[in-house]
Amino acid sequence: MGESAIPTDHRAPEFVDAGDTEQELDFERLERVVQALAERYASLRDENAKLARDLAQRDQRIAELDGEARRQNQRRRDAAQRIDVLVGQIDQLAGRLVTSPE
Repeated sequence: MGESAIPTDHRAPEFVDAGDTEQELDFERLERVVQALAERYASLRDENAKLARDLAQRDQRIAELDGEARRQNQRRRDAAQRIDVLVGQIDQLAGRLVTSPE
């Protein structure tokens, strides 16, 4: 009878001869790759969390600066209104001085 291309060794992997170093090397390589991926994932997850915290802090700072800018703009408008009132009063006084007899 000719040899079959189908493997006839159906034993569980733990009972396969230890001499099968190629398969062991493949599993070791796979284990290293999976470990490296797990470490990279953890690293990226930590970096993502840090970036999310940084972004939240920047968003908060932007909101604070936006509020400060609105307050300063309001102060500028208030000052401009007061200046307009003072200029109007000066114009009235100047008009009275010009029309008043000396």
